[in-house]
Amino acid sequence: MSGSLVKVAEFPLTQEVEQQFIDGAWVKGERGEPIDVLNPSNNETIFQLFPASDAQVDEAVASCWRAFHDPSWKKMPALERGKLITKLAALMREHAETLARLEAINTGIPIRESRLESASSARHFEYFAGWAGKVEGSALPLMNDRLMYSTREPLGVVAIIVPWNTPLKLMSRGLAAALACGNTVVVKPSAVALASVLYFGKLVEEAGFPPGVINIVAGSGRSTGAKIVGHPDIRKIVFTGGTEGGLEVLGLAAQNVTPVLAELGGKGPIIVCEDADLDEAADGVMSQVFARQGEVCFAGTRLFLPPSIHDAFVEKIKERVAGINVGDAMDEDTDMGPLISPDHLADVVGYVESAVGDGASVACGGERATLEEGPDGNFMQPTVLTGVNQDMEAACEEIFGPVLTVHEYDSLDDAVRDANATDFGLASYVWTSDLRQAHRLAAELDCGNVFINTYRYGSEIPFGGTKKSGIGREHGEEALREYTQIKSVCIGLSRWHSWNRD
Repeated sequence: MSGSLVKVAEFPLTQEVEQQFIDGAWVKGERGEPIDVLNPSNNETIFQLFPASDAQVDEAVASCWRAFHDPSWKKMPALERGKLITKLAALMREHAETLARLEAINTGIPIRESRLESASSARHFEYFAGWAGKVEGSALPLMNDRLMYSTREPLGVVAIIVPWNTPLKLMSRGLAAALACGNTVVVKPSAVALASVLYFGKLVEEAGFPPGVINIVAGSGRSTGAKIVGHPDIRKIVFTGGTEGGLEVLGLAAQNVTPVLAELGGKGPIIVCEDADLDEAADGVMSQVFARQGEVCFAGTRLFLPPSIHDAFVEKIKERVAGINVGDAMDEDTDMGPLISPDHLADVVGYVESAVGDGASVACGGERATLEEGPDGNFMQPTVLTGVNQDMEAACEEIFGPVLTVHEYDSLDDAVRDANATDFGLASYVWTSDLRQAHRLAAELDCGNVFINTYRYGSEIPFGGTKKSGIGREHGEEALREYTQIKSVCIGLSRWHSWNRD
């Protein structure tokens, strides 16, 4: 384990205080005291956020509506809108290293992974730019000499509430789709992880979007976020975050009957079948649970193994875990960075201690990681727990950290039953060499996404959950339905006669 901090001298780390992007201009936030934004690799302040006031939120929403109705955006040909989105994507590619470094230093995602996230963020804009001009309606002949046609229209002003884990990418997927459909957007990044999103605002400015099409208002969820979610002039809320926060958002949005697209928590099962390529499956499990130090909603965190391969497979995982280099996110040799905060680290350790107290065994890890040299950050050892029962908190609740629980199953029917025995249903994983078995398991798993012998989603793959994992779908053509509303038009093709019998 190693780590030495690398300084990043880019906006907003240069202590510029104009951090709210409203109506095409950068202004200083006007709400109360500034918020310290920390580097989780050492818990030092990297800059201060001056939060947006309620009045600034109102102005951001108003500027969105002005932009939405302005001919420079509303009448822009859809293909031209796609070109503008493509230009923004090109700027993201050009500034990819800066975006990656800002995100790494602010979130703890290792710089090598952060570069991948930066690239996939640009990919979202490239993908949805191609959909601009392809948002189609339908037509249908009706009885009594009538014709019905429908059009898909933009919603108007959309608010995107961005979480602290991979904020750039989780903002980009919704923002790209919303813009392609012709909406205007208020972005509210997390107050603890927003460096990359603020820098992105500079690229929006450089790309030449009309003022007000994209606004960025930053502040805490309890103040700025609540003001946005409860705003009567917002036509849709897009929220990514924990289930508890999602329930609050749904309740507040309901007061204005504002629809919500929500991607919430996950507790992804990984079912490894006896016929699987065990080395490939072990490599896959490592990615599914420990990528981005487990702070991933669609992470695979519950491993289901048959008794015949249980011990050997756990040993394969332990061997691979021993090679994980935990360290400063900015170190090129780091495989797993710090968790987002000391409080979150304490929560993750607490889940492990609770499981052990209930009878689980620690196969490896299980404690806070201390670097041999370098900063004192929020580092957690990659952890594998065996002998975990279905009713333990570690098996039921989203830990959101690098902790894998291992469970045995006697039959695949038992594995599916236990995999589905959770409030969550975001992503599931299957490792098998049997094609028929793969499709059967995919059909029986109660979740929004099933990955068979693979990992990672993409811009083209509709993504979302069942149960308490959320409502609606991001990505792919399905996302166009989330960011548009349908209008039906009926036309009489012959003279209308009175309804009476004469």
